[in-house]
Amino acid sequence: MAYRLLALLLLGLVAVDTFRTVLLPSSHGLLARLWARGLWRLAVLLPGRPGRAARRAAGPLSVVTNIATWVLLLWLAFALLYLPDVASLGYSSDVAFEGSDLVAALYLSGTVLTTLGLGDVAAQTDGLRLLVVAESAGGLALFTAALGYLPALYTVVSDLRTCAESISDLRATTPERAAELLEEDAVATLGSVRRDVTEARQHLLRFPALHHFHPPAGQSVLGVVEGATMLWVVARFGISAQAHPAVRRQADALELALRRLVDDTARHIGDRGLAEDDQAAQDQVARVRAAVHGDWTVDTSTPDAETLRDLARTNAVLRRYAAMHGYSRTAG
Repeated sequence: MAYRLLALLLLGLVAVDTFRTVLLPSSHGLLARLWARGLWRLAVLLPGRPGRAARRAAGPLSVVTNIATWVLLLWLAFALLYLPDVASLGYSSDVAFEGSDLVAALYLSGTVLTTLGLGDVAAQTDGLRLLVVAESAGGLALFTAALGYLPALYTVVSDLRTCAESISDLRATTPERAAELLEEDAVATLGSVRRDVTEARQHLLRFPALHHFHPPAGQSVLGVVEGATMLWVVARFGISAQAHPAVRRQADALELALRRLVDDTARHIGDRGLAEDDQAAQDQVARVRAAVHGDWTVDTSTPDAETLRDLARTNAVLRRYAAMHGYSRTAG
C-alpha cells in the first residue's frame, strides 16, 4: 500500500508539473523552478570565465534536466506500482532473468515507458496489463510533450533576442541619442518599441526559464528595458504634451508596457531591498530636458511623484538584473 501511495504522489507531481510547464501559459512547475534556480545559483558562484560559461549553460541545462526528471519519476512511479505484484509477472523461457523484485519492476517499467516491447517480462494479471497500457500511453504523452516544448522554447528564445536587438540597435543609451531618434519620427519609433516590449514580456511569461538563459546584454531583457526606458524618459519628461499630444499618448502606452515588464522582472529577481534612488531619477530627468533640442518644445512641468518612482524602480531593477547576469550597464 505504501508503494502505491508513493507512486500515485509521484505520478501526480509529474502530471501537474508537466501540465503547468508545457501547457499552461504564464506558469511553470515546481520542478522546473527548482532546477532553473538551483543551477543558476550554482553558476553565479563560479568566478571568471568558468562562471560565464556556467551562466550560459544554466538555462538550457535546467530545461534538459527537468525533462529527464519527469522521465525518471514516471519510470520509478510505475515500477513502484508493479513492485507488489512482481511474483505474478511472466518471464520468457528463452532468457535467463536474475535479480531482485525491484530490478524486475524497474526493468518492466523501463521497457514499457520507452516502448521497447522486448517481451521477456510480461504482465499476466488484468490489473498489471492495464497498468502497462497506462504507462505506455503516459510515456508517449510525456515524450510528445517534451518534443513539442523544446522547439517552441527555442523559437521564443530567438524571438526574444530579436526584440532586444531591435531596441538595442537603436543605441538609445544616452538622452542625446534618444532625442535624435525621436526627432525623426517619435510616434512610429515609440510604437515600434512598445510592441517589442510587449512581445518580450509575453515570451517571458510563457517561458519563465528564459530568465535563466544568458545571452549577450544587447539580446537580453536588459537590452529591451534599457533602450526602451531611455526613449520613454525623453518622450515623457522632455517633450511637451500640449505641443505634441500624439507623442505623449505613445509615451504613456510605452510606460504601461514597460511597467508590466519591469514588475515581472522584479518578481523574478526578487524585489526586496531594491535600491530605488529618487534623486538619481530626478537628475536623469534634468539631463533629458537639457538634451532635447531642435523642433521640440521642451516640457517644463514638474514631474509627478508616481512617474518618478516608476523611473527609480526601473533603474533599480536594471541594476540588479545586470549584476545578477554579470552585465555592465551603459545607460543611466
